[in-house]
Amino acid sequence: MFEGLSAAVLVVELPSGLARLEGALPAWLSGLDLSVPLVESVDPPDRALFLDLVAFATPRPRAFQAGLVVAGSHLTVSGTCLLEADGQVVLALQDVTVARHDARQWRELESWLVTLGETLPFDFWIQDREGRYLLQNPASVKRLGVALGKTIAQLEVPDDVRAVLQHGFERARRGETVREEVTAPLHGSPWFFSRALSPLLDGGAVVGVLGVDIDITPLKQSEVALRKSLDELSTTQEALVRKKQLAAVGEMAAVVAHEVRNPLGSIANVVSLLQRGMMSRTEERGLWQIIADETRRLDLLVVNLLDFVRPVSLTLSPQPLAPVVERALQQTLWAENAGSRVRSSFEGSVPLVPLDQPQLELAFTNLFRNAVQAMKGDGALEVRLSTEAGAWARVSIRDFGPGLPTEVQQRIFEPFVTTRARGHGLGLAIVQKVVEQHRGEVFFEPATGGGTTCVVRLPLA
Repeated sequence: MFEGLSAAVLVVELPSGLARLEGALPAWLSGLDLSVPLVESVDPPDRALFLDLVAFATPRPRAFQAGLVVAGSHLTVSGTCLLEADGQVVLALQDVTVARHDARQWRELESWLVTLGETLPFDFWIQDREGRYLLQNPASVKRLGVALGKTIAQLEVPDDVRAVLQHGFERARRGETVREEVTAPLHGSPWFFSRALSPLLDGGAVVGVLGVDIDITPLKQSEVALRKSLDELSTTQEALVRKKQLAAVGEMAAVVAHEVRNPLGSIANVVSLLQRGMMSRTEERGLWQIIADETRRLDLLVVNLLDFVRPVSLTLSPQPLAPVVERALQQTLWAENAGSRVRSSFEGSVPLVPLDQPQLELAFTNLFRNAVQAMKGDGALEVRLSTEAGAWARVSIRDFGPGLPTEVQQRIFEPFVTTRARGHGLGLAIVQKVVEQHRGEVFFEPATGGGTTCVVRLPLA
């Protein structure tokens, strides 16, 4: 009568409690010891339940679930107990170990998800394939209201929000992982959130969707406030730059006016004396020489101003540096008429340097002119070329004049700063401009034994 059943069928003899197998023995029950009462194979916590089932069996089937120990393995069986007419107790058993284990794992996972969701500060939920909410954390409840058991269409949210939720869900239900930044109106104000939706798969089929919404509204508000602050800062900075530029123009105008007034005053005085016509030819020639000198002085001022303010586009090409420096030195000695009184020495060489020959020669000419004039056209001038760290060309120019005070060195490259009564203070400013356009640097070093040492560093080719 028990043939064809998938369950194991055992007949328990009373009062011995021994059991015999009816039909084929399933593989999962192959290690069951039938030489001892069946109750001894039941897990201790379930033995009382089993004894009650057998002792009070009735003709009506009674379902039960209990644990069995078979060949050292713990099994969970689900069964039916009934009393036959001849007084025998019949048990039909089915192995549900795997199913019970899966159910326990699912309950643990569900409990873990609920606990995790409650602790997360952002919206977290799970929907089934039809869109019904199966799990929803408190943050999501606060945002969307209670959604458990509802579909998106049943949520009490604005239509714009519903459309956004539905669109993302449909993409995830098709198996797509969704990551997007979304804006939607909620509770009367814009809601900005970063959304992530992931399909839940079972054997490759989508059975649900897990979703996370992170509220980035405060971040967006801060971004807008920051952009506004940056715009205000930019406007303020532009105003300050304009004020600084006007102040610089005013300062330059005052200095230029001073530099121009002095030669013009000298020329005016000389013209006044010449108009009187009360001097000898020799005295007149001296006065005409003053006019010529002051005119040259004014012309030099104009040239230097143009060199300083005029934008220059350099044409750099790898060239030997030594000929440029030596030519500038010789031209300066000739122009200052100091070739016979200034003892110059030139040492060293360096590899090729990317340079614009006319502009760099102008810079070195200004440096040599300052050095010669600092020694009043009489003294020793040392020029040394060398390399630094295999990447820089170094030109060191030392004069043996009175030197520069420390406070002057700190401002010496500023326009119109000079230590000479008839200097314009633009030569070193031009030098710095040209050297920096060559991606180099110029500075003064302390000189032991008196004088001044100026160093120019330029990158090698």
